[in-house]
Amino acid sequence: MQDLLLHNGTVVTMDRERRILDETSVAIRDGRIIEVGRAADLSAKYRSAKMIDCKRKAILPGMVDLHGYLGGSLLKSIGQNLDGGSRRKMLEDLLTAATDEEWWEVETQLSALERLKMGTTCMFSMMGGNGTRTDDVVFTHIAARELERIGLRARIGLGPARPPWPRRFAYWRDGVKTERRVGFEEVMDNCERLLSERKTSVAGIVDYGVALSRIGNRNEHDPVWSPEREQWVHKQAEAIAHLKQKYGVTFWTHMYGNAVEYAHDEKLGLLGPDTILSHCTGISERAIGIMRETGTHAAHHPRAARIYTYPGRCPVPELIDAGVNVALGADTPSTHNCDIFLDMKAAIDQQRIHFKDARMLPPGKVLEMATIDGCKALGLDSELGSIETGKQADLITVDLFQPHLYPVDMLVYRLVYNATGADVSDVVVGGRLVMEARKILTIDEGQVLERVQSIYDRFVVRAELEPFRKNAARMWGASRE
Repeated sequence: MQDLLLHNGTVVTMDRERRILDETSVAIRDGRIIEVGRAADLSAKYRSAKMIDCKRKAILPGMVDLHGYLGGSLLKSIGQNLDGGSRRKMLEDLLTAATDEEWWEVETQLSALERLKMGTTCMFSMMGGNGTRTDDVVFTHIAARELERIGLRARIGLGPARPPWPRRFAYWRDGVKTERRVGFEEVMDNCERLLSERKTSVAGIVDYGVALSRIGNRNEHDPVWSPEREQWVHKQAEAIAHLKQKYGVTFWTHMYGNAVEYAHDEKLGLLGPDTILSHCTGISERAIGIMRETGTHAAHHPRAARIYTYPGRCPVPELIDAGVNVALGADTPSTHNCDIFLDMKAAIDQQRIHFKDARMLPPGKVLEMATIDGCKALGLDSELGSIETGKQADLITVDLFQPHLYPVDMLVYRLVYNATGADVSDVVVGGRLVMEARKILTIDEGQVLERVQSIYDRFVVRAELEPFRKNAARMWGASRE
């Protein structure tokens, strides 16, 4: 791996002192930061390193997305005008009935490209989300391979699709579809196989965790609850808790309404310092206390469709004040682009509108949520999330020399309030330069996009999606669809 020198930029360290260092360079060797110092000193010291000119750029730790979705990037906009429960059912059916190995390869490539170009260097992602494809390990193998090749650090969440079981899954080969019914035990065996082989099947920046779509208890905030599904709550929780403990991995799930208290009172074994709960909308003071006592992390997704389709607010200030670690995630790319910069702004706006208080969520706190706090939730903060000697090098640069970011002053405010993922210039993951001057270096972006269009067009026909592509009847000239 070539030595790198991010030279002569303004370094937003996110270290304990939250130092911001002007005219500073960052030297990288063998995947790690080996020195942070004055630009004049390091340019002479590391003459053989590949130099990235960072004049008029900010150098930051990479953004962390705690709610990615593998399986959403190819499905942008489809069914957007459906209600929440109907759209979830549609996406679930599509992933389990109409995807093949080539689809998952291209989907993963697109997902990685979108995030890297927005400055996200690390994400946690379910293997399919609504229609989790752990019925066959080949889909996860493909995703891990492509993420590693392109250079996006990831934790792939393994777990069952939503019950009931057995479920019917489709397999496509040379345009021919076959189907088979897959049982819960087979899916969990596949998850354990993947976890047991992870030391040899995945490399440095890709690893596995465990995940559930939701707890599944009766919950007014859950759009897909049913009595039939609730019968599986304890069985799936027991299976996931076993894998979490046996393999020492992170657990992630959607969580809202009364689900935190239910998981605690029913002793499901899912809460703790290795657990991330996404959304946390409509949770009670008691739930916040349970999260504090158990060390459970919260992931806030302020642009998720849930905020305008279901009741409740994520009580971000209350969680922070209680001592709960709160980080950020973009949620599915099928509804919006995965830009954590935009999520930082949205997180601030959401709480300030609610409290009618312009002091809520200072930009420094929100930048912490997007970087070091995200790494903390994944148990990676000793290795990532700040720019310090000895840490792994997951770094981005932001081009400040643009009208919407000038004049340069109050840099953290400028980055949080005015920058977007499109301002990211260079990306380093694990010490590897994966994007330079907005050009991805690890894969031909143009070829990927051409292939994406071809696969998508074929997929629309195969999955009979034409009705879902139509505009709403009242899209134009009306205040409501």
